[in-house]
Amino acid sequence: MDQNESREVPPGLAPRVAVSIAVLFGGLIFAIIYVAFFAASFSLFQKIAVVLVVLLVMVAILGLMWASWGIRQGMEKECRE
Repeated sequence: MDQNESREVPPGLAPRVAVSIAVLFGGLIFAIIYVAFFAASFSLFQKIAVVLVVLLVMVAILGLMWASWGIRQGMEKECRE
């Protein structure tokens, strides 16, 4: 790639990055607030389970979102070649 060639940003990348940041921070904030204030009667293992479930949900949301984008980008690249 030389200096005159511009780097093209794939469509849909910026919103996915913003949603990824929001999901990560939102999920962690939710887990901390829930465990600190609403799960006072839970045991330590139950609190850990709540945090793990929140992490799994975050990974599922991000995985589905990024996998669909990656598959679409791969299919578009195959069509161009």
